[in-house]
Amino acid sequence: MKTTTPRTTPKLRRQAVLASATLAATLLLGSFALPAYASSHSLIPSNKILEQDLGGTKISAMLGLINFSYLNHAHSTQDTHSLALGGHLYLHSPSFVGLSLGVGGDFATWTGFYQHEDPELTGPYPSHGLAILRLGYLQYHYGPVVVRGGREFINTPYANMDYYTFNPRAFTGVAAVWDVLGHPQSANWAGNGPLTLSGSPATVSLMFAREFSYASRYSSTFTTGNRYTDAHTNGFYTIGLRYQTPFLGNHLAVQLWDYNFYGFANMFYGQANFSAPIEQNLAVLAGFQMIAEGNSGSGTNFLGALNAESVDAHIYGGRIGVQFGHEKDTVALVGNYSPINYNSFRHGGLIHPYNDLSGTEYTTTMQTGLSDIGPGYAYGIASNFGFLQHKLLVNASFIRYVARYGYGGSAYTYNGAYGFPSGEAVPDQKLWSMDVGFSYNLSRLLAGLTVADYTDISIAQNEANYPQYRNPYFSNRFYLKYHF
Repeated sequence: MKTTTPRTTPKLRRQAVLASATLAATLLLGSFALPAYASSHSLIPSNKILEQDLGGTKISAMLGLINFSYLNHAHSTQDTHSLALGGHLYLHSPSFVGLSLGVGGDFATWTGFYQHEDPELTGPYPSHGLAILRLGYLQYHYGPVVVRGGREFINTPYANMDYYTFNPRAFTGVAAVWDVLGHPQSANWAGNGPLTLSGSPATVSLMFAREFSYASRYSSTFTTGNRYTDAHTNGFYTIGLRYQTPFLGNHLAVQLWDYNFYGFANMFYGQANFSAPIEQNLAVLAGFQMIAEGNSGSGTNFLGALNAESVDAHIYGGRIGVQFGHEKDTVALVGNYSPINYNSFRHGGLIHPYNDLSGTEYTTTMQTGLSDIGPGYAYGIASNFGFLQHKLLVNASFIRYVARYGYGGSAYTYNGAYGFPSGEAVPDQKLWSMDVGFSYNLSRLLAGLTVADYTDISIAQNEANYPQYRNPYFSNRFYLKYHF
């Protein structure tokens, strides 16, 4: 239900906009003026200097501006905009007999440039800002093993930070990573980055997480609910295995994950990636993924809140392409398929309580993916390019979706039978989605400064006779961030 924003007088609105504009201009001009000073005269000392002053404490800090714009015509005729100032400060103490502490917070505040209509950046009205201590954990690190307990970040395929606002998703619980065989990723555990298997040089790695509550991107508090319910749940656990090795001069990487979303579903996720060099700066890429999900059978069954009695979802995916050039550019054909399973949640729809469309499936775009609109299929092309010694990164994808039981994009409404939105379903709902984005590292101007912009356009083809369709769906996200 849409909330109406109280009116303000034109004079007060102009004053608010002027004040916000002055604040933003001051911050930006101050940032751009920094390179004019020698390092000994910097207005903001680098984190390395601060770390020395704090006895080796690792510091990660960011200040930035984010602007979101939605021409949300797939759902309504109301466009929404939001511009926010925000950032974070994360600290990680030095280690003593393997023990260390991590603490950190995030904030975002409304700038007043638009009437507050979009809650993604600063929370739902009447909030004009979010501030939350998202990190507060005790860590034990010994050799190839690291264990954390408390408020923490984790990065797994279906429970992760989903970091595209000022407020990454955080969890409360305990998590551990063990690099069983090969070189451990020890350097990663001296800061506040997420516990993850990705990026490890080890041949075999294991990860375990048992999480009881989480803080979403929209909230300044932790809750035992999730994306589907505000009721108290028992959270989830996940166990992951990652294996990678050279294989006859090629590279093979496999990851396997098991999840139990208590009271909702059990999930298995598997992915295998393979690369084979053809010649210098040219390689063939291939990948396969599978998601299989059924009832969890443990704890309270929350599917009743979704008007469903069972979950029976499967998604299969494939990827084949090439990697080329000094910048390791990639172009790949991608596809995913999700079969119909009648009488289950959305006749084969996927349950994923702790992540949004964060790119887990090969065909996920910024606003669309089979994890929300399936069962059905999707196919297209996805690419990534680097320029200027990888300082400029460009991505583009063009994906066609067909949802067997479409519903005009109402992915977060479950008030109809089997968890569909109430109303008439759209048979074989057809969508085209295009994503284009870039990020540019402005370190030559100011170390730690980056600018990025991402745009998604989705257009429905068979909208005739279905009033819930209004084309197009346009989404744009602009970022200016200073990490120091």
